[in-house]
Amino acid sequence: MKNFKRIASVILLILLFCSSVFAATTSSEKAKLEIVENNICTINVTDNAIFEKKIIDYDLEKKELTIGLKISNNAVKPLDKPSEIVLVIDNSLSMDNSISTGGSRMEAVSNSAKLLATELLKLDTVKLSIVSFSTGDNEGTITDAKLRTALTNSKDTVLNAITEVANDATGVRTNIEAGLTLASQQFSETCDNKFIVLLTDGVPNISLGSNKILYSGVTATNTKNALQKLDNDGIQILSMMTGVTTDVETAQTNKTFKELAEEIFGTPEIPTVGKFYYITDSEIEKTVSETILTQLVAPEDNILTDIDIYDYFPQEIINNFNFEYVTLPTLGTVSEDIDLQNNMIVWHIDSLGYGESDTLSYKLTLKDNIDESIVGVVLNTNEKVDITTEKILDENGQKKIITSDVTPKVKVTLVVDTTKAPDPIPQTGSTITLTVIIAVALVACIVIGIRSKKLK
Repeated sequence: MKNFKRIASVILLILLFCSSVFAATTSSEKAKLEIVENNICTINVTDNAIFEKKIIDYDLEKKELTIGLKISNNAVKPLDKPSEIVLVIDNSLSMDNSISTGGSRMEAVSNSAKLLATELLKLDTVKLSIVSFSTGDNEGTITDAKLRTALTNSKDTVLNAITEVANDATGVRTNIEAGLTLASQQFSETCDNKFIVLLTDGVPNISLGSNKILYSGVTATNTKNALQKLDNDGIQILSMMTGVTTDVETAQTNKTFKELAEEIFGTPEIPTVGKFYYITDSEIEKTVSETILTQLVAPEDNILTDIDIYDYFPQEIINNFNFEYVTLPTLGTVSEDIDLQNNMIVWHIDSLGYGESDTLSYKLTLKDNIDESIVGVVLNTNEKVDITTEKILDENGQKKIITSDVTPKVKVTLVVDTTKAPDPIPQTGSTITLTVIIAVALVACIVIGIRSKKLK
């Protein structure tokens, strides 16, 4: 019994060894390549960016097909269409305070606002309005805000309005809600691309319907609600707050001004609405004339950066098809050949801006000799596609993998030649392999049998 088990084990090992060494292959000369499904792999990378992979060309006589990869950023710059922007500028008394960079805070804000307005009005699609706010004779009402100019595309009118605000920093307290409310009334009904840019140096201490000096409670709730209502109405809001100390507490709340600001505006990382820039006085010019300008004209949020596209191949495709590039991308770099450790190619793109797109393509051609195991089997040309970009992160702050296993499918069949004799011509690796396996197994059995007999 032990001898039988030993013989069976040896035969099994030999069969496994021979089947791997003498794999059955056949010539592709009489093979036919068919496209079973030209499935299009589509991945929505972001709301504006899309990736696509599909068969773009083929020559079945030559047993080859060409697969194309394309990534596109279809984002449109916000101000490419008619746009209305209201600059809401704080002119409360604290705006006259001197700052470390020289001059007053109001001078820094107004000069920066003029630079911003000048650049925006270079666009034919833009109209600007200027609103200021503080408090007036009737605190807690809409009169705490003033309209300095209605919507206009006149550069001189806008710059003069900003100068008027700078020369009128007389209001004592800060009614941000009044400024936001008056600004919301300036937009036309026909425009659907509306923005408010809020420039302030303080936490609101007055709100509409309340003339009590409060830094929290009703004032905070009313101001936050006003921001959220504007956002719900489709008005995009960019808020800049400067000159607010981080360590001084108010006697009323025992909270720092920074904590009170976050109660209303959130944080720069997680704002209540839109964008929130919490800055020091030294950052005013850069924030207003560069950061906010960029966010209005061409938000970096819509520019894809550090993109990696991983295209994986099944082992059957690598074993039976030759791979070669047809066209290389103009953006970024791609692997020279298939990485045989991971069965993939990698396409890396540093940046994909507004309206940019790029492509690459490669050809798969059936090899001269192919594994018999793939004949008649539907094959996926690719296993999957993974895409990562630093714009899309998971809950751990790591690049999120966006994936799809949709792929074109092909099949290899053998063409039967009916003009020849019915006796089949043995193909390489089929009959020979079987004969070798049987012969080796028989020899092994004889050797083991003789050895067992001698031992007995």
